[in-house]
Amino acid sequence: MTGGLLLDGRLVPTPGITVVPPASHGGPAWNALHPGDFMDRTARVSMVALHSTGGNWPQPVVPGAGEPGHARQILEMWSGRDHGGGEGVHSAAPLVVDFDGTVYCAGDVARAAAYHAQAINGRSVGVEMCTYPDGSIRQATLDATAQLVALLTWSGLPGSGLLAIPAQMPRGPYRNAPLRRLELGGHQTDGRDVVGVIGHCHQTGQRGRGDPGDAIWTALAELGFEGLDYDAGEDLDVGRARQRTLNARGEQLVVDGIVGPASLAAARRQGFARWLDVPRG
Repeated sequence: MTGGLLLDGRLVPTPGITVVPPASHGGPAWNALHPGDFMDRTARVSMVALHSTGGNWPQPVVPGAGEPGHARQILEMWSGRDHGGGEGVHSAAPLVVDFDGTVYCAGDVARAAAYHAQAINGRSVGVEMCTYPDGSIRQATLDATAQLVALLTWSGLPGSGLLAIPAQMPRGPYRNAPLRRLELGGHQTDGRDVVGVIGHCHQTGQRGRGDPGDAIWTALAELGFEGLDYDAGEDLDVGRARQRTLNARGEQLVVDGIVGPASLAAARRQGFARWLDVPRG
């Protein structure tokens, strides 16, 4: 079996982590999304949404790696292969990170919009971190998830930038409420002006601090992810400032603060290794 992340129909390497491909590309038969748990993607992926399987808080971090096998339980629950009725729930994510840090890619992250985060499904890729019933999480799970997210986004790490998403995230601590641009007064949006890495708790008031917890944000910060105040619109202000910087260097970007493929490509042409490295002007 050749490992790798299924992205737009092909397996791509994932330096630093082990990714088991879907059943369609040589992985085990259970590593697949149920047809009722996703739709064909019609919008550009602009967000990575992080989850924990239990969503419980507090979330103690357990050193090292644990026994694998929980990812299979989760995928079989979603698909209904465990005969527990999961096929009737219509919920899943294409990426599941097990207790030992192994990542299971159950579908094409570019083409399949799995049902993991309500209104933003079409614009986001879901990553589920396996947690224990008491809410605890393995360090190996955190390390692999951070590396995976760094590869999916333009973090500057070798092999990164698989998706046109800047390595940015909401600046903590969690405010016990979703981001207002994703849900306000119980009304959700599709997040068309939000780009970067968010948690399920940032997207809906139906979840809480444990989904995905605090430790993953610390791990991403250590990899150089930029923390921004999304509720104050800092991400858009910074985006516009950097777009203006790039235009002053000869690019022709729309200055809207929404960092997508054009902005990231322009930054690369100008010799920057990360979106964070572009001066704000």
